[in-house]
Amino acid sequence: KRDVLLILSGAALAVLLLRPWRSSSGRTAGSAWTLSVQLRFNDEASRDSILEAWAKIAQYVRDYEPFCLTYEAVQSDKDPLLIIVNERYATKDDYLGPHRSSAAFNEFRPKLKEMQDT
Repeated sequence: KRDVLLILSGAALAVLLLRPWRSSSGRTAGSAWTLSVQLRFNDEASRDSILEAWAKIAQYVRDYEPFCLTYEAVQSDKDPLLIIVNERYATKDDYLGPHRSSAAFNEFRPKLKEMQDT
């Protein structure tokens, strides 16, 4: 079973992720389409706000998007205001279609955009 995890270790390394899993079609992450993004925040409050919102969309992805192979937000251990987002989908169309049109994505995206605009 896939679980949402919050892991703290050493020098404040925090990871919020869904563990990689095999999709219901049997495809593994090796044949997937990947999106990786670095997010740098101005302050810890902004970072924490996005991580809280991320937990909600991660839960949605776990429950309703079997075509998503990995969905994680990783906090850098060298820069506490840097988050690296990794998403892997069975196909790019899975990302562009059902993921981006989901209610969870459409609730999360404006929160991230608001942070980017400030």
